[in-house]
Amino acid sequence: MTTSVGGRRTGTDPSHLTTASPATPAPAEIVLGVYLRALRHTREQTLSDMARYAAVSVSALSRIERGENPLSPRTLHALLQYYGVGARDIQYLSRHLPLTAHGSQHYTPQERRRAYGEDAPSNVARRGRWDKWVDVAGDDATARYAAMTRAASMIVQYAAARIPPGYRTAAYRAAITSPGLCPDPDEPAEPPAWLAHVPRSPEQRRTLLLDDTVLYRPVGGPATMAEQFDHLLHLMEGTTGAGPVDIRVLPHDGPPGAFQLAGGEVGMVTVYDKQMIIGMHITPWYETRSGYARALTESLLQAVAETADRQHSYDLISQAADRWRRAA
Repeated sequence: MTTSVGGRRTGTDPSHLTTASPATPAPAEIVLGVYLRALRHTREQTLSDMARYAAVSVSALSRIERGENPLSPRTLHALLQYYGVGARDIQYLSRHLPLTAHGSQHYTPQERRRAYGEDAPSNVARRGRWDKWVDVAGDDATARYAAMTRAASMIVQYAAARIPPGYRTAAYRAAITSPGLCPDPDEPAEPPAWLAHVPRSPEQRRTLLLDDTVLYRPVGGPATMAEQFDHLLHLMEGTTGAGPVDIRVLPHDGPPGAFQLAGGEVGMVTVYDKQMIIGMHITPWYETRSGYARALTESLLQAVAETADRQHSYDLISQAADRWRRAA
């Protein structure tokens, strides 16, 4: 469903999305699939070449890159070693792969009873062993987080303190990734070569929930802020070459949702038809299937449904751009 904002049609209603099922792959498998595909393209290798090297079939490797096949530590180790990833990072990433097959087999018998019990939908504490992954594997961790926001066919994201990756001007990005300003950046100051091989689909549907305090928080000076908010307006209008983006401004003093209590940045993405919660709080984290992921998903969708209309948000961002322009 699209509506008009700033004189143009914009936004796609994501309310039809559902929570990821217990059969959804573990988050590490989804993220590493996107990572492996980008690394392969960076080295200009075909699926056949790398399948032969890793001693798996071409179809198996293709499905691994799409998060559809279990990824064994042995296969991951062989591929990452070929791509030149450091030994310490390989060890960490391999250690966080599920030890069994996809879906409910990730659960212990006790976890399976909890997952499929009568109270499963409302049990926020329900979490299987592989349902959450915190990525602290070297410099590529923040790049993998940025890659997931690019690879998603749909993303609904909340930002409490800063405009997230994918919505930034070059000047704002340089300021927000500066070590002196931001000790825990959500994207690398110098993107690795492989990140360029994760293109953003022109059909990607994006919804950004922006806390209204971000409109007043200076990053890089008034001129940088004015340019940044003008850029958000262009995104909403769909004049940047990609499809229009649905951006909503949330009042910081409104009733908090589960996504706001998560801290930092949090969002839900659909990557290769697989739904996952992603977040940034000091370091990137990912979650699927759990009761907590369900609660965050429902809270994000409720916020989209109940937030002030798109035109009001457009007006607030336009006023912020004018305010920073006068300050400059």
